[in-house]
Amino acid sequence: MAAMEELQIHSKSYFVRWISVSAGHTISWSIQPHKKSINFGIFKHPGQSSLGAHLPTSDSHSTDSNENLPATAAASGSRHQPSSVVDKLTGIGLKSIKWVGKCEADKISKGTYDVSDAGNYALVFDNTFSKQVSKQVTLVLLTYPTGLQPHGSAVASALTPSNASASNESLPQSKGRRRGNSRGSALNRAQSDLSSPPNVHSGILQKRRRKRGQGWARRYFSLDFDSSTLSYYHDPNSAALRGAIPLSLAAVATNEKSREISIDSGTEIWHLRASNDHEFTSWKRALERASSRETPNAGGLIPAGAPQLRLSTPTAGSPEEEREWTQVESLVSKISGSRDAVRRLAKDTDPKYITSPLPSPLPVERARGRSPSPNPHGHDAHAVDPKRPFWKRKASGNSSSSGKQANHHPSQLIVPTPDGSGKPASIRSQNDSMDQNVHDHLMAILRDLDGVVSEFSSLIDESKQRRHPPRHVAASRRSMESDISQEFFDATDGGVTSPLLTIQDSDDADRFDNAAGEVEDDAPSDSEDDRESTVHDATNASPLFPARPKSLAPLPLDAVKRRNNITAPTVMPPSLIGFLRKNVGKDLSQISMPVSANEPLSLLQRAAEIMEYSSLLDKAAQCSDPVERLMYVTAFAISYISSNRVRERSIRKPFNPMLGETYELVREDQGFRFIAEKVSHRPVQLAYQADSREWSLAQSPMPSQKFWGKSAEIITEGRVRLIFHSTGERYSWIQATSFLRNIIAGEKYVEPVGEMTVANESTGHRTISTFKAGGMFSGRSEEVATRAVDSNNKPLSLGLAGTWPTSISLTRDGAPSGSPIWTAGPLVPNSPKHYGLTSFAATLNEITPIEKSRLPATDSRLRPDQRALEDGDLDRAEEVKVQLEEAQRARRREMEASGESWSPRWFTRVAEDSGDETVWRLKGGKDGYWDERARGNWSGIVDVFEV
Repeated sequence: MAAMEELQIHSKSYFVRWISVSAGHTISWSIQPHKKSINFGIFKHPGQSSLGAHLPTSDSHSTDSNENLPATAAASGSRHQPSSVVDKLTGIGLKSIKWVGKCEADKISKGTYDVSDAGNYALVFDNTFSKQVSKQVTLVLLTYPTGLQPHGSAVASALTPSNASASNESLPQSKGRRRGNSRGSALNRAQSDLSSPPNVHSGILQKRRRKRGQGWARRYFSLDFDSSTLSYYHDPNSAALRGAIPLSLAAVATNEKSREISIDSGTEIWHLRASNDHEFTSWKRALERASSRETPNAGGLIPAGAPQLRLSTPTAGSPEEEREWTQVESLVSKISGSRDAVRRLAKDTDPKYITSPLPSPLPVERARGRSPSPNPHGHDAHAVDPKRPFWKRKASGNSSSSGKQANHHPSQLIVPTPDGSGKPASIRSQNDSMDQNVHDHLMAILRDLDGVVSEFSSLIDESKQRRHPPRHVAASRRSMESDISQEFFDATDGGVTSPLLTIQDSDDADRFDNAAGEVEDDAPSDSEDDRESTVHDATNASPLFPARPKSLAPLPLDAVKRRNNITAPTVMPPSLIGFLRKNVGKDLSQISMPVSANEPLSLLQRAAEIMEYSSLLDKAAQCSDPVERLMYVTAFAISYISSNRVRERSIRKPFNPMLGETYELVREDQGFRFIAEKVSHRPVQLAYQADSREWSLAQSPMPSQKFWGKSAEIITEGRVRLIFHSTGERYSWIQATSFLRNIIAGEKYVEPVGEMTVANESTGHRTISTFKAGGMFSGRSEEVATRAVDSNNKPLSLGLAGTWPTSISLTRDGAPSGSPIWTAGPLVPNSPKHYGLTSFAATLNEITPIEKSRLPATDSRLRPDQRALEDGDLDRAEEVKVQLEEAQRARRREMEASGESWSPRWFTRVAEDSGDETVWRLKGGKDGYWDERARGNWSGIVDVFEV
């Protein structure tokens, strides 16, 4: 890697430049402070740990310390005496590697450091001793294999005294567009040397902007094969490094049809596109070379044994290797047969299933990797340590305790004999206890066998792909982990011989924003604020907004008591690596997964969580100032993201509703009613409307998740529309895009990114909320800042600041004003062990006196597999889930055969043109949902839960 940068270090602050380096490489630097001296040193991060949340992740950090600072040390003639910054950085866990000390003004300080321990190194520029003067520093940085002549030696020599002065003199005369304080002459010479093969591949690619809907911009990319690092700049003449990704830490995927390349580092995703087929092929080959097995582990950040998505280059195996793998397959086949036999015995000895003299036989094919369903009392009475070998395991209780437990299950009445007759009651309890012990041991063996078969199967599949690349589309086989139906599982592995992943075709509209010839050479930088108009004409927008209801029936109601928690799960969700590998770029909402991967809520109920903080809208309706009202609406739009603040919730997904499934929510304590329906299956689209005395809210969300290798992009298309009945003001916004990080390895969490704009379509005022991006070591980003502008884009004094998982406060001219206007609501007790739910979400699947005997047969609360999962019966939930999905497919086949199409029962499509968005509106009148509910007569509905 080679880079030349201009750094600006403010007074009383220090600047940190992070770099990932492999073992056996050398860091080489040339530093030239301008006019004033600066202090310099190198530190190392000890590794991925809890320190990450406290590490310096921004470029500059201030300090008001008046201790002995480097200026004092320099005055005493000690060139290498460390500063207080050393104590500050070592105090938070960084390791001091080399303290260079003072770098004289207008002189070039050079140095090298040979890296023996791969990792992440911090180059620290210390200016804490300067109370008033900020410093400008030119840094030339190289990394190259130790002992080899660096191919970018021209960069290292670019700052010779003559070159430095020449470049300084040429700066004012440069009339070209400069980005990042580039030094044209020195960098041109450096890059001309760096562009020579075979060590570097460089050129122009189109990069999708960070903000959605803003198209693509040309950027200059450089791929260093020695360090396997892809870097990019604004243009070939720019010295400012805009970003770099070590490919050994990333998942790379390509789409030949659209000439796109996606690179997912785990912390950010680059979407690139080549202008023509020749460039695409050239870059693909370069990335294949850099991503090959021989590529060094840049930074050494991948933990040993961590699963990798990048596949090694296929090579033909030797005959001995083929024989060995054939033997492995034979052994796995035998183990699989033994596992199925143990599974049959496990169910035959499970007292929960012995409820009649003729128990139903256990199917041979069962979902792999599931533990037994929890007992009806909500705790696992026979849990064992999964780390202990099965031959050392014992049942959790002795025979007497097992007997006691058996007596707690009145449903276990008869143990059948071979001839079908029941045994006397005196023997029944002893047999229950014996069966329970046998069942516990069998389940322990079964879990071990499941794990062995799973690991060996993945190993065999990967070996086959490496040794025998498929040349055709292979038929989907039944997964040992879940039954993936042909309806959903349509990804293919055929014809892929590259170490890169393949992106499937996508419906992502942004993928085709701006044709290749329409991207401007001098496009603005990714960080600039390219505003998009969100204000619509009032007369054209009104049909898209919800109408004011004539009544709020069934409100008002007497208060009811709601629960504050749900039963905790006893089974962790399965590993996602196997089938995610086959679905890069696909919509994960279209993939059928095991029921243990779900939470006991449907997607309709997740949509209803937007109403948790409806009190913000009530407060907004009482505001006389329209700008202050806009602030409360913006706080309401941000508050919905807080439902993902507990990281344990990100490891599960909601149930995908059946087509025609509905969900109602009436909150007498908050004064609103809510109704939602799934109106489309492909693509998945919902429609909902909420009504209160002061406002109405509606959205036709089209949720999707796109998997990019290490992260999943969570997108919700469809504008949220809000109208206040007293003033007639209309507001709209698109929910913020989020990323599910660390899907393959590490701690999973959800992080919102980019910007979210909330517009007052009546006045033209709008707010822009920016979610701060997280760094490599900072973990999840939580800060959010909101600024407001009027219809002429002039800044307004009011704003918001805070953290989306905790609280948000009003600001005036950038300064906090008053207490928070929004604070996150409570979580359920011990939330990490209860799906990470909020107290509000825990009530969504409860049937209270408000809903009892008043719900249509399509309500999510009545969905049997979801109810079984909440009750802890995974076997029942898995069985019913498969039956419901098959019944849904049968209904669709019948409609297709008769030439019919699905028509939603409670929502109708808005005929008004709303661009690319499909908007649904709640039906009114006597055939409307709330009128039929009041009459207690449901007509024209399809029982989507009938199996």
